[in-house]
Amino acid sequence: MTVRSDTFERSCEHWSDAGREEMEAFYELARVDYRYLAEAYHWTSAFQSLASRKIGGRLIDVACGSGKFPQALLASPGVADLSKSANFKLNYDLLDPSDFSLREAKQALAPPFHVGSEFCCTLQNWDEEAGLYDIAWATHALYCVPTEELEQGLARMCSALAQDGFGFIAQGMRDGHYVGFYDEYLASMTEGDGTPYSDGAQVEAALKNLGMHVRTRVLDYTTVVPADRPELLESYLQRCAFDDTFGLEEMLQREPLAGYLASCHDLDSGDYRFPQRVGMILFSHTEAGLTLRDAKVSGVD
Repeated sequence: MTVRSDTFERSCEHWSDAGREEMEAFYELARVDYRYLAEAYHWTSAFQSLASRKIGGRLIDVACGSGKFPQALLASPGVADLSKSANFKLNYDLLDPSDFSLREAKQALAPPFHVGSEFCCTLQNWDEEAGLYDIAWATHALYCVPTEELEQGLARMCSALAQDGFGFIAQGMRDGHYVGFYDEYLASMTEGDGTPYSDGAQVEAALKNLGMHVRTRVLDYTTVVPADRPELLESYLQRCAFDDTFGLEEMLQREPLAGYLASCHDLDSGDYRFPQRVGMILFSHTEAGLTLRDAKVSGVD
């Protein structure tokens, strides 16, 4: 069997200029993940509440990737309208172990988000400044943090939050596609020898262990890959595993991954339908700090 590097190392290899083509193919489908997150809460109200208390604010985007979440927020009319206010500006700091990701995310920012500091490191190794941030978020970002290191990393996010600030983490649940597929990948392609993705329930538990006030909702939706796009299906799944050393044909033959993919295959249409379950986790030092009140939607198809 081909020796493959482990989860974190492979992800870093793919967040690079060499992995751009695969990344762009992945986001043809996965861009919608961030649109659903942008639509799930009254983000404009949260930012306006911050604006009413101070002229500016500060935000840290942990494992910022290529900036798809701020892009989705900026596509929302309410958030875009905040850019017209001369009284509000949100300094937007970026953290990621990939220089490529920092460059990409920086280019995605526009008012009211203003490029701030950049930290090229993992969350676990971040030398945070306590109480500095009004908002800290990590959206589909912490999968490669091993379970045993979650509290260490999340403690840094919590420490960096102001007393009345809030954090937001979007993380797939184990019974959803992103984490469930990776479990099947490890069992099929590495004989189970590899670090599993962390899931939303583990993130929630770690935050509670750290003494944070936590509120979690699960967002359900489906990622559909059309029957006539096998190349897109292959690229999407390879990016889900950060591994392009295997192709679609091998995935459809190796168990238990083959069985999982068969369960997602709609025989009537030929489409592949991947069930997504994403934990949307708000956290703060105080109950009052949980700024985002009621979700707009309970789920989408």
